[in-house]
Amino acid sequence: MVLIIFTIFAENDFMMLVELDRIGLEILVKGCNPYYIDTSNYLVKKAGRDWNDMCGVTKWRTLENLTDNELYELYLFCRNTKSNL
Repeated sequence: MVLIIFTIFAENDFMMLVELDRIGLEILVKGCNPYYIDTSNYLVKKAGRDWNDMCGVTKWRTLENLTDNELYELYLFCRNTKSNL
């Protein structure tokens, strides 16, 4: 079992520690998607992103190809592309 702990800072500067195993980390990634223009990122390609224009939904086909650290980096990448809009 893999345990990843990371820190989230919210708008009012409080800190929250989250403990995730591999399944929890995959669920976190599945809940986000990169901004369309940033789909050339190597982690997005490695994770096998499918985009449905009609529904506006991202599906990740091959998250199992990523290490735990890469999954977390992919989550951060997707989150950061949204904040740059």
